[in-house]
Amino acid sequence: MNSFFRRILLSVWLILIAGVALSFLLTRWLPSTETDIANQALVDAVASALQQLISANEGAPERQVAEQHALAYKDLLDIYIINLATGEDIEGRSPPGPVRAALERGPATTVADERVILASLETPGFEVIGFHNRYPLARAVGRTGGRFVVLLTMLAVSAVVSYFLARFIVLPVRQLREAGHRVAAGDLSVRVAHTVGDRQDDIAQLARDFDTMTERIGRLLSTQQRLMRDVSHELRSPLARLQALQSLARQRFTSEDQTHILDRMDAESERLNELIESILSFARLDAQQEIRRQLTDLADLVRTIIDDVHVELGDEDILVRQTGPERLTLKVDAGLVHSAIENTVRNAVRFTPEGSIVEVTLEQGEAKIHVIVEDQGPGVPEDALQQLFDPFFQVDESRPHGDGGSGVGLAIARRTVHLHGGSIWAENRAEGGLRVIIEFPVIE
Repeated sequence: MNSFFRRILLSVWLILIAGVALSFLLTRWLPSTETDIANQALVDAVASALQQLISANEGAPERQVAEQHALAYKDLLDIYIINLATGEDIEGRSPPGPVRAALERGPATTVADERVILASLETPGFEVIGFHNRYPLARAVGRTGGRFVVLLTMLAVSAVVSYFLARFIVLPVRQLREAGHRVAAGDLSVRVAHTVGDRQDDIAQLARDFDTMTERIGRLLSTQQRLMRDVSHELRSPLARLQALQSLARQRFTSEDQTHILDRMDAESERLNELIESILSFARLDAQQEIRRQLTDLADLVRTIIDDVHVELGDEDILVRQTGPERLTLKVDAGLVHSAIENTVRNAVRFTPEGSIVEVTLEQGEAKIHVIVEDQGPGVPEDALQQLFDPFFQVDESRPHGDGGSGVGLAIARRTVHLHGGSIWAENRAEGGLRVIIEFPVIE
C-alpha cells in the first residue's frame, strides 16, 4: 500500500508542477494583455517625467518624480527608480531578485523574466524598472486565451501521467486476469511472477502468491489423478480374478438359485469394471490438453448414439429421438465428442420414466452449435445444477443411487467440451425434466 501511495502522491505533484510550468511556457507566446500594456505605460510615464526633469537640470529630479507619481500599486506593480551611482532605490526599498538581475545585466539587455518591465526611455544616471507582482500562473491565465491554454495543458499533462500510472497498475492485473482464465480452463502451468520483474508492491506479491497457489493446485490435482489411476489399476487385478472364479463357479453350480446369484455377481462385477474404465478415462482426459480435430457430421454421430441406446434399452418403453438438420459438420475430436454426447444421452435415459421421450436437438448458429438433450425425469434442485458435472456427484433428493452409472459421465462430457473451447450447462425444464445444453464454437 505504501508503494502505491507514494506513486499516486508523486503523480499528483508531477501533474501540478509540470502543468504549471508548461502552461507558463506556452502562454508566453500569447499576445500581451491590456494589463501588460498599462503597466508598460506607467513605467514609461515615470521615465518620461524623470527624463524631462533631468533635461531641465532640475535639482533632485528623482524626488520630484516620486512626489508626482505613484511608484507602488498594491499587489500589482512596483516602480523602482535606481540611482546608478549608488545602486539603491530612491525610496530605500529593496528591489526583488529579478530587478537586481536586470540591473546587473545592463539596461540594453533583454529581460527574460516577464515580471520585469524596463522603461523604453533613457534616463541618464538612473534606471526606471517596473516589477509586476503576480505569480506566473496568474499572469498566464490573465493573457488572452490563457485560461483555455492552461486548461488544455493541465488536461494533457494529467492524461499522460494518468495513462502511465494506470498502465503501471492495470497491466499486471490484466495479466493476472488472463492467467486466471487459463487456470479456469485447466492450464495449471501458467505463471505470472516473471511479468512483474523486481516490483515489490502489493500487485507483485499477489502475482507471486498466484504462482504459489497454481503450483500447489497442480500438485494436488496430479496427486489426485495418480491416485485415481493407481486405485483403478489395483482394482483391476482382483476384479479379473473374481470374474475368473465366477466363471468356474458357474460351471459347477446347476440350480436356478445358484445361477441367479452368479448372474447378480456378474452384473455387479461388470458394473465395477465399467466404473474402473470410466475413472481411467476421466483421469486420462483430465490430464489431456490437446485434441485432434477432424471434420465430423454431428447429426450422423448422434444418430449412431441413439441407435446404440435403443438396442441397449431392449423392451423398455423409452423413445430417444433426434430433431434438427440432417447434416451438421464441425471440426471436433470425433471420439471425445461421441463419448460426451453419449454420456449425456445415457444419463437422460437413466432418469427418464418408461413411456416418456428423450429429445436430442441440434441447432446451428453463425458462431455456435448447440446439442440439447432433454428428458422428462424428476429434474434437479436448482442449487445442485452447477455440481451436476462434478465427478461422483449424486442428487439424493431426486435421483436414485442404484440405477447404474459410474458418476463420472457428465464430468467426462464437461472436460471434453472445455477442451473444444465450448460450454456445457444444465437447467430444469418448465414442463418438468432436465435440459442439458452443449455448446461448441464453430471453427473454420
